[in-house]
Amino acid sequence: MKRTKERFGKLEGYNKEGISGLKVFDGEDLEYQDRFTLQQKQQKSWIEQQKYEKELQLEEDRKENKLYAEQSLGINKMRAVLEAEHDSKRRDMNKMVMEYNKMLSMQKKDREMKNKYDETTLDNFNIYQAENTRSTVYSKLKEEINSAKSSI
Repeated sequence: MKRTKERFGKLEGYNKEGISGLKVFDGEDLEYQDRFTLQQKQQKSWIEQQKYEKELQLEEDRKENKLYAEQSLGINKMRAVLEAEHDSKRRDMNKMVMEYNKMLSMQKKDREMKNKYDETTLDNFNIYQAENTRSTVYSKLKEEINSAKSSI
């Protein structure tokens, strides 16, 4: 392969031949230092850009976590309020059921007492009727005995 005398990045006005005539050789990279410095600057720029993007991402994550925490706190507060309301309603309902049961119990006792009173009244009436019947029968028997004694 034939090498050309023109090289990439070679300065036009660069004197190829020096005092000894061997100042510049073919294949020599005259702009290596400039290119190396440029690559370092690019690398530094990329790293700074990555750092900036990472900071933005971290800040966004912090904001998202903060919003999530606030949302969770709000939900927990709402749940606590709803649970307290539910417990209050349940207690009120239990109280109402207890009062209703007491009322039913009182009605049952009243009914039982009325039935007992009615039964006692009926018993008294039956006793009174039986006593009247006995008195009537006894009086008739006495009269018959007295009339039989007087006829003898």
